[in-house]
Amino acid sequence: MGFSITSAVFGGIIIIFDSLAIADYEFDGPKGLSVIILILGIAEAAIGIWAAVCLCIMKPCTCYYGNPPQQVSYAGVIY
Repeated sequence: MGFSITSAVFGGIIIIFDSLAIADYEFDGPKGLSVIILILGIAEAAIGIWAAVCLCIMKPCTCYYGNPPQQVSYAGVIY
């Protein structure tokens, strides 16, 4: 989950800096490349947020939120 949140933050940084770069360019060559990177930054931020939300909904086995896992015993051995 930490990686998806980090990816969303980096996607936001890419969006900010490439938006400023597009506003500053006067030629079409670098502007076209910045537009492509901006679109990829938007996709990265959206996928990062979506992945973090999905992980919070799934409640992976490392996050118990106050409910510890049940202990299972097989043949007298507690696992």
